[in-house]
Amino acid sequence: MSEMWLTPPSTAPEAPPPDSLKAEARVLLRAMLGSEEDFRRDQYEAIERLVSGRRRVLLVQRTGWGKSFVYFIATGLLRKRGAGPTLLISPLLSLMRNQIETSRRAGVRAYTINCTNRDEWAEVEHVIGKGACDLLLVSPERLANQGFQSLGLEKRIGMLVIDEAHCVSDWGHDFRPDYRRIIQYTRRLESDVPVLATTATANTRVVEDVRTQLGFDPVVIRGPLARESLRLFIMPESEQAQRMAWLAHHVPKILGHGIIYCTTIRDTEKVAAWLKGKGIKAAAYHSELKTEVRERLEQELLANEVKVLVATVALGMGFDKPDLGFVIHFQRPGSIVGYYQQIGRAGRRLDDAVVLLMSGPEDREINRHFIAAAFPPAEVMTEIIAKLGGSPKRTDRLLQEINVRPKMLDQALKILEVDGVIAISGNPHQHRLLRSDWSCDKDRIDSVLDQRRRELEDIEVKYSGHKGCLMEFLIRALDDPSGVACGRCQNCTGKAIDSTVPAELVAEARAFLEAQIIRIQPRKQWPKGMMEGPVTIPADLRTHEGRALSHYADPGLGKRVQQGKYRDEGFDDALVEAAAHLIRERWLPKPDIQWVTAIPSKRRPRLVPDFAGRLAKRLGLPFKQVLVRVVDAPEQKTMENSFAQARNVLGSLRIEGESLPGSVLLVDDMIDSGWTFAAAGWLLRSKGVPGVYPFALAMTRAGG
Repeated sequence: MSEMWLTPPSTAPEAPPPDSLKAEARVLLRAMLGSEEDFRRDQYEAIERLVSGRRRVLLVQRTGWGKSFVYFIATGLLRKRGAGPTLLISPLLSLMRNQIETSRRAGVRAYTINCTNRDEWAEVEHVIGKGACDLLLVSPERLANQGFQSLGLEKRIGMLVIDEAHCVSDWGHDFRPDYRRIIQYTRRLESDVPVLATTATANTRVVEDVRTQLGFDPVVIRGPLARESLRLFIMPESEQAQRMAWLAHHVPKILGHGIIYCTTIRDTEKVAAWLKGKGIKAAAYHSELKTEVRERLEQELLANEVKVLVATVALGMGFDKPDLGFVIHFQRPGSIVGYYQQIGRAGRRLDDAVVLLMSGPEDREINRHFIAAAFPPAEVMTEIIAKLGGSPKRTDRLLQEINVRPKMLDQALKILEVDGVIAISGNPHQHRLLRSDWSCDKDRIDSVLDQRRRELEDIEVKYSGHKGCLMEFLIRALDDPSGVACGRCQNCTGKAIDSTVPAELVAEARAFLEAQIIRIQPRKQWPKGMMEGPVTIPADLRTHEGRALSHYADPGLGKRVQQGKYRDEGFDDALVEAAAHLIRERWLPKPDIQWVTAIPSKRRPRLVPDFAGRLAKRLGLPFKQVLVRVVDAPEQKTMENSFAQARNVLGSLRIEGESLPGSVLLVDDMIDSGWTFAAAGWLLRSKGVPGVYPFALAMTRAGG
């Protein structure tokens, strides 16, 4: 391999004869896959265009087709001819780990710079500097890093690869603002630098938008998307307990190992715990786990040490287990494109793999929430610009001044930074305004959101109710005209999946859901800037760990809470009994609770005190309403971050009269952020109450 990529040749290396190039490429392919393997249709064509033609290529091929082999082999061939290293922009760390392992089997020296390997950055930069790096993997966010920019790679790379290129598009199912940096980066490259953009999930709209966004006219190499090994099934919509019982009853009978996709982190943990309790080797996988835990779980699934990972889409692009036997969706995803991408994990090198789509009544609310949260509201963007007009500010200061969720603020700041409206500088980092002439492209946002609503309807109504071939429906939705009936799905064979489950197992699953321990952790610090002096809440002024009876609107108790608050204007005796049972039989707080009080409300003044009084009677304890609202503050659920939530509560509560002796059960109907309990507990303990134990009828998704 050349050591001289820092001073690339002024003219492109002379291309070898085609037959010679193919022979070289085949040697590299077989080094990765084995001595009998040969190229699939279109693989060598893409390699040849990149190496000989120095063309720009958009490769749209199904998951598992082997897109990574194209850029590994092209990298090896280009490096042998004196080109600089390949820069591969990849969206997920799990994808990077797998790609590095695969590339090295072909003799391609691959390295990565990312947020999890900071201790290796200096070594990697040294390797790059001496020309011993053939392929460098980075996330799109890395393009904005000043240290990375100082390497000056854009003038030295031999090829640029944009993996999961649908993320560039407004219409891609996984749009990320940082992918816009790639657009800017690509346009600064010399015209003879090969560029390869790859994706498995691009319909015609996405393909055309990627071409437009990247600013060049690539050769599009598009293959058939049908997956011959997959057997597609759809189960009628059902409650969570029914679906969980089905999983426990039927998953052990499915050959091989697989993935169960859930829409929320909470559901991955709940379903995994249920399956483990039924003797199935299962584990939850999601973005909030530490990197080393995710890596370990991936390896356990690859080694067939677990039957199933119950995962969010964090286990998605780039995870490659060729013998994955099944993919089950516990809930419906938000689009056909996303669904096709996820089920593509299964059956890559199997003759038969099971794909099952489940759904429940909660799907609609979850997916519509994700659509609504896709873009920061225009007023948040303009408020940020206004707040930065005077001087630079840190993120925590902006949260004090703007009522916005932290994740939404981060997204808004990211968009403004990528658009060149603001810049980040200083230590600690501060955001400073570069220009104030930003305006919201409302038409574009409305168009994207309307399209996502249509895509949701496509899977929610059209696919779920489709009577013809399911595989044909999927690939035609991706604008692949080659679709024909697969002969394997439930509609082609006339054989639906067995949906029968023993009634006692459904009852057990329902009891499991209602018996979940939902902990209310005490707040230990005031939001930064809330108090003068120390932000830590002294231990003797905090609440103790509390409990919630249910998750809001979940089947069973959660639905009863929802109906009681908004339909019946009161909570029924079944909730009193369930709460008393949890407190006396499953929680048993120590020291013992001696009395009960309630969080007051000016909008529904009797709702919670009435329930708390009945609960106190059932527990054989006195009830005293010592907390009162002194101002009619906005509902806590309208407050979007900790600073706004804490500020909304502090000053709106006070204690009237004397507290009763002993520890108290502090009752509310909902817990969103925990700041209402924190503020009320602070007041009570300031008055000498020795222990405050929060109890809520339901935890909202925000609280959970």
